[in-house]
Amino acid sequence: MATALAVFWAAGLGSFLWGADHKTSDATPDKYRDTEFAACTDFPARSQEIPRDASEVARTWYPEVSKDGTLLCSFTPRDRQRPLVELQASWFATTAAQSGSEKASTNFTGASAVSNDDSPVGLPFGEKAHWLPGKSQAECGLIFLDRNTVFQIHYTAAAPDGNPESCRGPLRTMAQALYTAAQPR
Repeated sequence: MATALAVFWAAGLGSFLWGADHKTSDATPDKYRDTEFAACTDFPARSQEIPRDASEVARTWYPEVSKDGTLLCSFTPRDRQRPLVELQASWFATTAAQSGSEKASTNFTGASAVSNDDSPVGLPFGEKAHWLPGKSQAECGLIFLDRNTVFQIHYTAAAPDGNPESCRGPLRTMAQALYTAAQPR
């Protein structure tokens, strides 16, 4: 009886000290890491569909603080301003408290909350996807979750015709190309 009471007391004290809301990370390894994520200028070389001129708008990653990071890229055809493709990829690293996939899912849910379009995106990859609100008839965007990374892709058509699919069709093609190019090597 004393042994059972001691085990119960130790388990109870451990729960108290550990905290009721503490979660251990899941066993799923992070798919994306900064050291494997392509630079913006590498994307066109990895896929023929991506416009040749790439510029890196920003890359944030502070390995001494976190393994999380964000990459912002802009792609346009040579000597033209449109079509314009913009990519924001944010990856999240597993910590002792939370998996990278859980952090990415939380980020995806918050970022996609601005969407009021529940129509299917139709991507054959990623776990979840939503259309993002467009700023004009020439622009469209989508957001999708792939394990520990959230991808946001915006597309500005060269010659918009007012039909949403004239923007969304090319955006799906770009999303596929960017997704393929971003895969760890």
